[in-house]
Amino acid sequence: MLIEKLGFDDVRYNPELSAFEALVQIREEGEVYSYPVHMLAPLHAEFNVIARGLTDKALRAHRHAPERSMRLRRAPVPGEAALQLVPNGVETPELRRLGGALAA
Repeated sequence: MLIEKLGFDDVRYNPELSAFEALVQIREEGEVYSYPVHMLAPLHAEFNVIARGLTDKALRAHRHAPERSMRLRRAPVPGEAALQLVPNGVETPELRRLGGALAA
């Protein structure tokens, strides 16, 4: 397994759970997989701690998916540019809906 890129979309804080939530995209072998993850932490937690926690959870979910078909794969969007490694770098209606469901 060679992970080419990893990016975050719509990182937000959920005060009800006292957790940071994000949709993490992992690009592997030309496919982009998305994982909704959360990490319990106070609002004033350091960015490095939050990023590492969200990354670790997404990587664990990616590695432990029993089959490739069990991974949440993002549907290709015609004419979409390459995956960016910046927050909110991938702006598609599908990902916005998935990200919005995290905070609900």
